[in-house]
Amino acid sequence: MKIFEQGPGSRGDEYGISPGEITKYGGIAIAALIVAALMFVWFFCRIEVEQGQFVPLLRKTGKNISNTDILAPSPEFKGPQYEILQEGRHFRNPYFWYWPRPMRATVIDNGTVGVIIRRVGEPLAQSQVVVNNDRQKGILEGQYNPGRYYLNLWEYDVEIHPMVKIEPGFMGVVTRLVGSSAKNPNVFVVKKGERGAQPDLLSPGTFPGHSNPYVFMVTPIDVRSQKFDMGRKNIITFPSKYGFDIRVEGTIEWAPDIEKVPELFVKYVDEQDLQESGGINNIQRKVILPYARSYFRMIGGQYRAVDYITGDTRIRVQREVERRLRESCAEEGIEIKSFVIRATEPPRRIREQYERREIARREIDAYTKEIETEIGNVIMEGAKPKLGPDGKVVLDERGDPILIGGKAKLGADGKPLREGGRLAKVIQERQKDRESKFGEVRGTIAELVRDAERYQAVEVTKSERDLAVAKINLDAATDKAAQALAKGKAIAKVTVMKHKAEAEAVRAKISAFKTGEKYAEYQLIRKFTPGIRRILSNTEGLFARLFERFAKTGDSKVSK
Repeated sequence: MKIFEQGPGSRGDEYGISPGEITKYGGIAIAALIVAALMFVWFFCRIEVEQGQFVPLLRKTGKNISNTDILAPSPEFKGPQYEILQEGRHFRNPYFWYWPRPMRATVIDNGTVGVIIRRVGEPLAQSQVVVNNDRQKGILEGQYNPGRYYLNLWEYDVEIHPMVKIEPGFMGVVTRLVGSSAKNPNVFVVKKGERGAQPDLLSPGTFPGHSNPYVFMVTPIDVRSQKFDMGRKNIITFPSKYGFDIRVEGTIEWAPDIEKVPELFVKYVDEQDLQESGGINNIQRKVILPYARSYFRMIGGQYRAVDYITGDTRIRVQREVERRLRESCAEEGIEIKSFVIRATEPPRRIREQYERREIARREIDAYTKEIETEIGNVIMEGAKPKLGPDGKVVLDERGDPILIGGKAKLGADGKPLREGGRLAKVIQERQKDRESKFGEVRGTIAELVRDAERYQAVEVTKSERDLAVAKINLDAATDKAAQALAKGKAIAKVTVMKHKAEAEAVRAKISAFKTGEKYAEYQLIRKFTPGIRRILSNTEGLFARLFERFAKTGDSKVSK
């Protein structure tokens, strides 16, 4: 096939160009155009999108969009397009299209969710929070779970929020922020799907479907057992029966009722309490503590201050307060597991007085126990063992069962009989030893009695013999006494007669002197005068007068 057929006289010859040259240069031009087109397409129309990136498109030509539109309704309109170019190689004519630098795809990490906000579409209704269809703009009700998403950022805005996670020991209270209003506005917990606190709880785990903060508010509530310490600033003070202030410290163990946790949350938990204690403090301060105070005033105020010093009253008050507290708190969705009164503090003076009494009573009990330990317990007839609240036999400190009822068993002496006890055993052993020794003593006594009887017989015989000898000697002594009496009487008569004779001689001599005084003077002078050689004396005085009359008597004799 011939494309050109040239001959003499053709137009190519007019310009000095042969047809072959035309063909040659035409081919070169076409090739150049093809190369230029390819280079234009490769260098100016080629769009390379790497992994994890995308490119949005903007059309330069076409119909104009309205002022209310953000994106072009279709590719026929110029402006930002809905279409995006994902990973790979794409070609677009830069005359018709504009594309910015590649953007990174939206990546949602583990533990988070993406909340999508559509920027284009019809506006929401006045009371509407989330979009209901694909034509509206606003917050989408759903969420994007962890992963990579190629979203046109001209059309959508993505907010990353942490995924709702409920830790072990907690339950999630779900509050729906959007939806229809509750049919019954006077309830704390609405029906499922209505706007408000939902009846269903979230168990421990992760819940991406409830992680959109514009749709749901999930509040973790601690459902473990809690201990409420009624001490320090929470100590309870109430007046006793006669007006004395009683201070009570105790511990209440409680836990939320799982079925009523949503209602309990709505009633008493606020944002500040959630930040401070996870919703625990408000429940304790607004529910448990007021109930406890009121019941202590009602029940504890029935007793005297002195009754709280002993343990029985405190236990009765504790049981009654615990019963009423459990009933009242159960209606509020709180389960009271245990209640213990650690200490009661009556007025100091009353406490000191009864502490001394209590110490004395305990000492008496201790001493009584010691005595019972020593002498044993009284044997009771018809007694029954004491049973505790659990139906088991109550034991004392020594491990013996405590008996109640019955009467004491009496012995032959009318005294109660006892059993056990160290002293009783010792007494029994001593009694046996005493009986044994009594037997030995009785044998010794019998032998001694027999020896005494034999000795008595011998001594009686000997005494009877001595008595007979004594009688004989008595008779002989009587005779000797009669003889001595007769001899004494004879001697006495002789002596009397002798003295009478001497007296008669003296009387005869006295009669010669006429008076006894003169006879005495004569005897004195007779015995005294031979020894006198010279007398030196005053002429006056008693001694001179003694010799005065003798001098006169001598002178008279000389004169004669």
